[in-house]
Amino acid sequence: MNTTPKLKPDFTPQLPTPASTNPEQESAITALHAAIPDLVKELDTATSEERTILAGWASQPVIVRQFLKAAAWDVVAAKKRLVATMKWRNEYKPDQITAEEVEPEAVTGKQFINGFDKTGRPQLFLVPRNENTKTYDRQIRFSVYMLERCIKLMPEGVEKVAVIIDYENLSLFNATPLSVSMKYMAVLSNHYPERLGVAVMVNASWYFSGFFKLLSPFLDPVTKSKLQFTKVNRSASAVTSDTASSKSEKPATEEGTGGWTNILDISNAEQLPIEFGGSYPFTYKHDVFWAEINAI
Repeated sequence: MNTTPKLKPDFTPQLPTPASTNPEQESAITALHAAIPDLVKELDTATSEERTILAGWASQPVIVRQFLKAAAWDVVAAKKRLVATMKWRNEYKPDQITAEEVEPEAVTGKQFINGFDKTGRPQLFLVPRNENTKTYDRQIRFSVYMLERCIKLMPEGVEKVAVIIDYENLSLFNATPLSVSMKYMAVLSNHYPERLGVAVMVNASWYFSGFFKLLSPFLDPVTKSKLQFTKVNRSASAVTSDTASSKSEKPATEEGTGGWTNILDISNAEQLPIEFGGSYPFTYKHDVFWAEINAI
């Protein structure tokens, strides 16, 4: 087995075609970018140095586009969202979370980054049954830490992450509380708009169905549409992605989601660990993974 995660694409991704913009959207981009020097002045608690750093972050073309797209290209709404996120970044300091602070959350491999999907998006794997703490605030900071690492790993031309969640054997006894999941989803939606490319639910358990019904009303339609479900057969002598059964033979999924998919339509087999239906013989070993991920 290989304990080294793939943190650089070792294939040529099918990069997404850059989205075209119309004249009105181009005007909105120009307006929001020009407003950033004034927006940072609204950060009352930020020092001069912090305002300079935040202005640099907010001025990135990808950030400007993503906040505008999330606000349906409404410049006024995008300004409000961007100011709220700059205030959050100044207080929460997601880019300054240290490895030492969140390492206790990482030791069981409940989250790890490994490989890239067909379009070059870094793959963030979540394995909730490996939950090992009840330090919920630190759990969220760990999740933010991993997301920030994914962003750093994005190849040029890639702006989103692929999240793959293994829900097999999830139960009331090892699941993250709904309140914690909602807090993280709020962080992702409010402060990382348009960063989620796809979220693949692997082998969703009976518990997940009830859990998702409680969470679903709080998901915006765009996020919800990115949720897809897949089956991976782990009972056979060789782990395989379930390609034999038609979608009509599988249980109905929550309305508004992306429905059933074959995970190999999203990622090449060599980019997926064997237990996720791929061919990469990866096993999580904390000291190896942690050294690799913190070298980014």
